[in-house]
Amino acid sequence: MHRVVRATLAGGLGLAGATPSVLAQQTENPSVNTDAHSQTTTAPAQPGLAANASPEKIDVVGHKARGQALGHLKPLMQIKADEIRAYGVDSASDLLTAIAPETRSGRGAGGNAPVTLLNGKRVSGMQELQDLPFETIERVEIFTEEEALKYGYSASQRVVNIITVERFRAIRARLMGTTSTDGGGETGAPAISYTKLEGERRINLSARYSTQADLKDSQRGVVPARASGLYANAGNVTAINSGSLDPRLDALAGVPVPVAGAPSLSNAQVPTFQDFLPYATLPHSDGDASAYTLQPSLQKLAFNGVVAGQIFKTISSSLNLAYTRKDQRSLQGPARGVLTLPASSLFSPFSDNILLYRNFTNISPLRQKAHTETAHAGLKFDGNIGDWKWNSTGSYDWSETTTSSQTGLNLQTAQTDLMTEGNTLNPFSLFPARILSQRTLNYGHTTSNNGQISGLITGALFALPAGDVATSSSLTGALTDQNTFSAIKTTRSSSHIQRDVGIFQFNADIPLANRSKHILSFLGKLDGNINAAVNQVSHFGTLGTIGGGVTWSPLSWMQFPISLTNSQEAPTASQLVAPTIQTPNVTTYDYVTGQSVQVTSLSGGNPFLKATSRHEISLGTILTLPYLTGTLLHVNYVHDTTHNTILTLPTATAAIENAFPDRYLRNAAGLLESVDTRPLNADGENRSEWNATLSFSRPLHAGGTDKHGKPEKPHGRLYLVATQVWRLRDTVTLRAGLPAINLLKGGTISGLGGQPRHEMELQGGVYDKGLGLRLVGKWQAGTATVASSAADNLSFSALGTMDATVFADLGQLPHWERRTWAKNFRLFLSVENLFNERIHVHNGKGSTPAGYQPAFMDPLGRTITLSLRKTV
Repeated sequence: MHRVVRATLAGGLGLAGATPSVLAQQTENPSVNTDAHSQTTTAPAQPGLAANASPEKIDVVGHKARGQALGHLKPLMQIKADEIRAYGVDSASDLLTAIAPETRSGRGAGGNAPVTLLNGKRVSGMQELQDLPFETIERVEIFTEEEALKYGYSASQRVVNIITVERFRAIRARLMGTTSTDGGGETGAPAISYTKLEGERRINLSARYSTQADLKDSQRGVVPARASGLYANAGNVTAINSGSLDPRLDALAGVPVPVAGAPSLSNAQVPTFQDFLPYATLPHSDGDASAYTLQPSLQKLAFNGVVAGQIFKTISSSLNLAYTRKDQRSLQGPARGVLTLPASSLFSPFSDNILLYRNFTNISPLRQKAHTETAHAGLKFDGNIGDWKWNSTGSYDWSETTTSSQTGLNLQTAQTDLMTEGNTLNPFSLFPARILSQRTLNYGHTTSNNGQISGLITGALFALPAGDVATSSSLTGALTDQNTFSAIKTTRSSSHIQRDVGIFQFNADIPLANRSKHILSFLGKLDGNINAAVNQVSHFGTLGTIGGGVTWSPLSWMQFPISLTNSQEAPTASQLVAPTIQTPNVTTYDYVTGQSVQVTSLSGGNPFLKATSRHEISLGTILTLPYLTGTLLHVNYVHDTTHNTILTLPTATAAIENAFPDRYLRNAAGLLESVDTRPLNADGENRSEWNATLSFSRPLHAGGTDKHGKPEKPHGRLYLVATQVWRLRDTVTLRAGLPAINLLKGGTISGLGGQPRHEMELQGGVYDKGLGLRLVGKWQAGTATVASSAADNLSFSALGTMDATVFADLGQLPHWERRTWAKNFRLFLSVENLFNERIHVHNGKGSTPAGYQPAFMDPLGRTITLSLRKTV
C-alpha cells in the first residue's frame, strides 16, 4: 500500500489511479494545499498519511490538490476561503468583479475577461458558475496568460480557477437596493437561489430580477447641447437660401439678419417685425432638460440552472440552461421638426419663404426602446484516458434584440395646413396635439444563433531528462447565423451572415532545465513553450497564430516568463452585420469648430471589415517574497503592434475627419449634424505598457492555544492588493501615409479624451469575528486633447475615487452565536465614490463645454447600497 501511495503522490495521478483509502483521505481533508509557494498559509499535511509513512518517502509537494489547474505554473495569486469572506461578496460573479484588476491582461485587444475554470476544468459558459455562493468557494487561483494555452485559449487572457468545497447545501435569498446621494437613479434587485454540492454532484438554481429608474438631465441640473444650433423651444427662423431673412428686418436691426429667435404668441396673434427684432441675430438656445436621460430605465429578469454529476467512473458531466429578458427605455430629447413658412401665410411678415426650427415641448419627448431576450444551453463532459485528461464542451446561444428609436416628428399635416391659403395655424403658438401625433421611427431587429463544440485533450507526450513534455490539443467548431433588419423612414434593409469557424490549437510545454533532477542545475528551472493555432473562418479564409516563450525560475521564489505571439483575428459577426440604428440628439464635442452639438448617431455593422493581425511580446517577473510571508509581486511589460485594427470613431477631430470624411456630415453653415460610428479598419495601432500587481495576505491572529490550553487555528484576515498600469506608448494610424495619433499626447479617438498614461488601484480588507471592512481606491491620470485651436483644446482632470463596504455576519458576532435567526445572515452597506468625485473638463478658455459637465461624466456620483442576505 505504501508503494501505491508514494506512486500516486509522486505521479500526480487522477481518480482513476487512486486507491479507495487515498480517496477517502482526500475527501476528509479537501483543503490541503501542496503549493509550496502559495501566498497564504497552507493546511497541515494529512494526519493519516503522516502516521503511515516516513517523512523521507512522502513528497507532499508532488501531489496535485483537488481542483488544481493543469501544468506546473505557480499561480500569481491564491485567495483562500477566509480571504474570500473578507471581500464581502455574495457570489462567484461578484468575486470576479472584485478581483478584476488582478485578472486584467495587457495583451491582445485589451479588456479581455479572464478564462474561468471550475475545479481546474473548462466550463461550457460563465453561466455555469456565476451564481455559486461565496461559501462554496474553497480557494481561487489566478494564473498568467500562459496557463490559458493549456486549455485551448489564446494567450491574451489570464486564468481564474475557482475551487469549490466538496459538500454544501443551502437556499440563499438576497435583497439589494441602491440610491444616489444626489438623488435619482434608484435600483432594486431581489434574488433567490438553491445550491447543492456533493463531490462531483452539483445543483445550482437561481432567479434574479433587477430594476433601475431613469435619471433625467434635469435631475442633475445640466443643460443639453444645442442641436444644429437652431432648434429651440420657441423656435428659430432662418432663410432658405442662407441669406438675410428680410431687408426690412435688416433695416430695423441695422445689420443683416440671417437668423432670429421666434416669438411666443397666442393662437390669433399675428407676428410683426417688432416681435422678431429683440432676437435678431440672437437665436434661442434653450432646451428641455427633462426630455433627456443620463441613465435609461432598465428591467431585467434572469433564470439560471446547472446540474452536474458523475455519469461513469471516470466521466463527469454538467448541463446548464439560462434565460434572460431585458427592457431598456431612454429619452432622446424633445420632439422637434423643421417647417417651411410660406410668405403668403397670414402669420408671416417676411417677403420670402423661411424655415422654422422648433421643439414641441407640449408633447412627450422622443423615446428609444430596446428589448433583448437571450437563452443559453451548455453541456460539458470531463474524463480520463489513462494519464491523459480530456474535456468536451458544447453550447448554444440564442438572442433576439429589437430597438425602436423615435427620431423626429412627421409634420406633413402641419406643413400642409401652413401651405393652405387662409390657414389658421399659427406656427409661433402652441400646436394642437392632433397634428403632432405622428413620429418618424427607426426600427432595428437582430436574431442571432450561435453553436459551438470544443474538445480538449492534455497529457505528457514523452519524457525528457528535465521532465515530461506536456501537451494540449483542442479542436473547436462554431457556427453563427445572424439575421438583421432595419428601417429608417422609408428605407428598409436586411442582412444575413452565416459563419463557420474551425479552430485547431496545439500547445507544448518543454522542460529544458530542472535543478531537482540535476539537469543544468545552474539554471534552476527552465521551461519552454510553443503554441500554434489554425482558424478556418468562412469569408476570411485561413487565419493563423503562432507563439512561443520560456519561463525561467532561477530560484524557487522567482519566475521570469517571456512570450512572443503573432496572430490574426476576424471581426465578429455583429461587427459585420449589426442593424443600422439612428439615435437622435446625441451630444458630442466637435473638435473642428470647438463646440458641443447634438447629432444623429448612426450605429450598426460594417460588412467590409478586414481581419486584424497582431504581433506581441510580453516580459514578466513574478516574485514570491521569501522575507515577507503572504506577499507576491508581479510585473509585466507588453508591446503590441496591430494592423487593420477595428475602431469606432464617435468624435470629430480634424485628423479623423480628414481620414474618413464620409463619416461626418455637416450642414451649409459647417455645423456637425450626423456621425457614423459603425466600426471600420484603421491602418494600425502601436502600444506598450507595463503593469504590476503587489498582493499581501495573512491571518489577523496566529494559531496557538486558547485560555483553556486547546489548540486554536489562525483566524481573521487582512489583505492588500495594489495594481497599476503605466502606458508608455499608444498611437493609432488611421490611414497609411497619415501622421499617427498619439493618444497619450493630445490625440483622441473617443469622446472622453485621450488615454490616461497612468492608472492605479489599491484595495484592502479586514475581517474578524463577523465584522468586515473593504476599501477600494482608484486613481487615473488626467488627459488633454488638441482641437483646431488652442482655445478649443479640452483638458480632462485626474480622477481619484474611494469605495467602502462594511458588512456583518450577524451569527458570528460575539454574543450572537446562539441566535437562530442570525445564523448565516449577512448585512452589507456600501458606498461607491465616497467623496462624490467626477472628472472635470475645461476648454482653453476655462469653461466647460455642454455635454461635459461632471454629471455627464458620471451621472450617479456617490451611491449607497444596502443589502440583506440570508442563507438557510
